[in-house]
Amino acid sequence: MENVKYYKDLNHNYLIIKDRAREAQSYQHKMITTNKMRHFLACKIRYVDQECHFYYEISSRQNMACFFDGTPMDYGNLKHLFEYIKEALDELDNYLLNSRGLLLQPEYIFRNPETEEYFFLYYPYYEEEGYMPLAEFLVERVDHAQEEAVSLVYKIYEMAQDNQFIISEILALFAEDMPEVPESIEVSAHMDEEQDMDFFGSEDFSMESAKEKEEAPKHLMAAGILSAVCAAAAAAVFGIRYFYTLSIQETAISTVGSIILTIMAAGLFVYLILNICGMRKHWKKDRKYTKGQGAGEPIAEREEPLPLDSAACVYEGGTVPAVPGTVKRKTRDISGDGREYGNTVFLETAVCKTEHKLYGTNKGNKYHIDLAKLPCTVGKLAGSVDVVIKDSTISRIHARFTRQKEGIFVTDMNSTNGTFKNGLRLEPNETVLIEQGDELRLGRMTFCYR
Repeated sequence: MENVKYYKDLNHNYLIIKDRAREAQSYQHKMITTNKMRHFLACKIRYVDQECHFYYEISSRQNMACFFDGTPMDYGNLKHLFEYIKEALDELDNYLLNSRGLLLQPEYIFRNPETEEYFFLYYPYYEEEGYMPLAEFLVERVDHAQEEAVSLVYKIYEMAQDNQFIISEILALFAEDMPEVPESIEVSAHMDEEQDMDFFGSEDFSMESAKEKEEAPKHLMAAGILSAVCAAAAAAVFGIRYFYTLSIQETAISTVGSIILTIMAAGLFVYLILNICGMRKHWKKDRKYTKGQGAGEPIAEREEPLPLDSAACVYEGGTVPAVPGTVKRKTRDISGDGREYGNTVFLETAVCKTEHKLYGTNKGNKYHIDLAKLPCTVGKLAGSVDVVIKDSTISRIHARFTRQKEGIFVTDMNSTNGTFKNGLRLEPNETVLIEQGDELRLGRMTFCYR
């Protein structure tokens, strides 16, 4: 629709549909503004200069067109979407609203990236058919590696072409085409489970559950207390004969009791010592394993003896015979590919100019964002963005970078604290071109584009 724009008011983002003045007291207006509809965007209506403005709040939500841009939709995503469409239509029936006002274009279907809930836009005066845009979008974005998903999407596309877009029939297709787990996979999973049991059941790799690990100190404390109590009781029973005159039978009973209590105290004490020694052994192993493995800490090189019978070292110009001595070995390859690149090559200045990166410039901002692979989404919600920035002023899905013919563009993704280019704030969902030397600010994180 051409009469759609986006607007930000303090901490709220709105999608606004402008139309000619309508009847203020209509039934549809009352239903969508006074009721809190679970699967629909909250709506407010304002009348300005003979025009009716519908304000739909889209804060902290992303439309489908942006969310699945570059991310294929699998079988589960498709089923999840149509289940929400079915619930939205049922909700419209409960409020006696015409389902024709439900906008099913991808740019008007919004998704909460954290809860994965879908929210729909209801516009009472929508006059166009909204099924084909969604069907075409699904054909483009479906995961073509999944045959079941592709088959379903083309069936849905045919139904939209024939104007038979019936949600109940579409959900029935999901029930019919539910992918089955091959028998080989089940057998493999069973074998993996048995291997896991053997692995964890061995002596060297025996593991306690997380709950047992948490309660281990409590058990040891209880064992220590019981050991001390038994020792004190044994001493008391044994020493009672020095304070009172006992018969032969009572003396025998006190002797046997003190022996039993002494054995119990000794057993508990041995149990306590063995567990403490075992825990110390595990702590030493953990410290040895994790030493120098902290996030972001570079690992220093260490010298290790080179075996006398080791093979010759290979390099670009030939081979060097192995000799006894030491060799420096790095314990972590930060490049990730493990290849050897040979002699250092001089990098021309012209090559540097072709790099597309955002460099953090303000204090505490050590992030560098590589824009070589686009599209690229930036935010703090791991799993839903390509680059994670851990900062409280960054939204879960904050901004998106894309490449077009003119160059690289940045789009604000309904962020709370905004996206700024050279000090000017972008409107929600606004897309602008960025050039070399531009300053971009996401929340309080400032970057320079080079």
